[in-house]
Order: sequence, then structure tokens, then C-alpha cells
Amino acid sequence: MAKILLVGSVMMDLILRCERAPKPSESVLGHGYSNAPGGKGSNAAVAARRAGAEVSAYATIGKDPNGEYLLNKWTEAGIDTKHVIEKEGENSGFVAITLEDNGQNRLIIFPGANMKTPPDQLDEAFKDPFDAVLLQFEIPFETNKRAIEIANEKGIITVLDAGPAQKYDLEGLPPVTILSPNETETEALVGIYPKDQDTAREAAKKLQERNGAKYVVLKMGERGSYLYGEGYDEMVPPFKIKAVDPTAAGDAFTGVLANAFVDTGDLREAARIANAAGALTCLKLGAQPSLPTKEEIDAFLAEQK
Repeated sequence: MAKILLVGSVMMDLILRCERAPKPSESVLGHGYSNAPGGKGSNAAVAARRAGAEVSAYATIGKDPNGEYLLNKWTEAGIDTKHVIEKEGENSGFVAITLEDNGQNRLIIFPGANMKTPPDQLDEAFKDPFDAVLLQFEIPFETNKRAIEIANEKGIITVLDAGPAQKYDLEGLPPVTILSPNETETEALVGIYPKDQDTAREAAKKLQERNGAKYVVLKMGERGSYLYGEGYDEMVPPFKIKAVDPTAAGDAFTGVLANAFVDTGDLREAARIANAAGALTCLKLGAQPSLPTKEEIDAFLAEQK
């Protein structure tokens, strides 16, 4: 069983369902809304847990009702929360999501207490043994940097989801094991939108040059995923599904990729399993409520053969 540490974000999601998102200065009628636990880090952590990993969280929440709810949801999911920091006077992270009837989503992210996650308490969290660390850019840059430094010193796999889409200082981070942006994040980082294997290869080379990552794994939605580095240069095909809500598909991919890579040592097989997890996540509404279990992933893959 893989032992994984999340160093990352946790958010409360507000999901707003509508036929289509409004244009500037326009009002549209919605037809439903709901709350669900989310955040790129938390989604990936819960995905890894449901896929069979033991997961611990190093994150920050506000001392508010949303924070209490999010903490309880982690406990229910079986995630170790002893390293979660509660901040008085801070709002827990929050995401407003418009979900259109065609499956398209748009997100506005308010990091809140996530940006108070300190680097100086990481040594305590890393006293436990871990096989892999999940990271994203919804926490302070210096906290990510310190987590990668410690993980590299200990020989722990690092998996960095390079989102949300911004032009981050990848050169300012130590090399990670797996750097995994989606298409829009890739474009923000290197100016190339990966739409096929040739553009994916071009983008992955630039990403690897910027950070020195051992592997680059591009999340390419309905095109599947792309692997580059250490002899890999290939597309991993997607699974065809009719999407209901793609909100956490990329996060599910990242969490399951980390778990499967630890379990198998085979990046290609890990990406195939992660593609399945991402596809299954699109079939249900909400971020964490839609994340599949190991049994669901195994059954889905068995049906594809």
C-alpha cells in the first residue's frame, strides 16, 4: 500500500448548474446549486486514498464552518489529518464553479487559508515514512519548494500538478519526479497548447528544461495523456465517456497516477489507470463525491479489454 503525503490545498466548492455561463453584464437563470469538498490538493489526496493508498495531509484551513466541514470530510475519507493547521481569523479556501449543461465548467478560486500554509512545519510532517508527495500551486511557492527539497533528500517521489494555470517559476523549484500540467497550464508555462503528440513533445521538452523533472505527464482531457522523459515519448489513449461534470477529473488523474506509479513502477500503466480514474470522475456531479474507488477503477478497466 502506497504511503502518500499531500502538501497542498483544500477548498469548499459551490457548484452552480446552468444551461450556459452568462456573458458580460448578462444574468441567466440557474437550475440547481450544491456544496462539496474540493481543492486540487484535497481532490488528488482523496482520489489516491480511494484508489488504495494511505494518505496524510499537510494543509491549512480557517477556523470557520467550512473548515470544520472539510476536516470532517477528510476524516470520513480515511485521511490522516494530524498535520492539518487551523488558522484563527482566516477563511477556508473556496471555489465557485459554473457547470453548464454541455459539461463545460468555469472556476473562480479563492485560496484563503491555503496561502498561509507554512514551510517551517514540514520537517515534522516528513518524520513519517512516505513513498510519494502530492503538490500543486494553491499554496505558497516557498512551501512547495521546501517540500520538494525534503522529499528529494529522502528519495521520495514528488508529483507536481502545475495548476491553476499561471506562469510559475519552475526554475526556482528543485527538480520533481513527475511534472503534470493540463493543456491550459502547459500553455501558460511554455506558450504551447498541446493538441497532439508533436505539440505535446515540444511543450514537454520545454517544461523539462525549466525544472529538470524526471518525467513530464501532460493531462490532455479527451485526448488522454502524454508521457515524456527517461525513454518515454508517447500518448496514452483516453477512455470514451459522456461527461457530466469534469471538475475534478485532472485531480483524480494526478492522485491515482501517484498511487499507481508507486504500486507498479511503470509510468505507462500508471497513466492508463489514471486515465480511467479521470474518465470515471466525469460521470458524476461534484468534485470529491465523483472520485472513483479502486474497485470501480478495476471494474471499468476490465470492461475495456
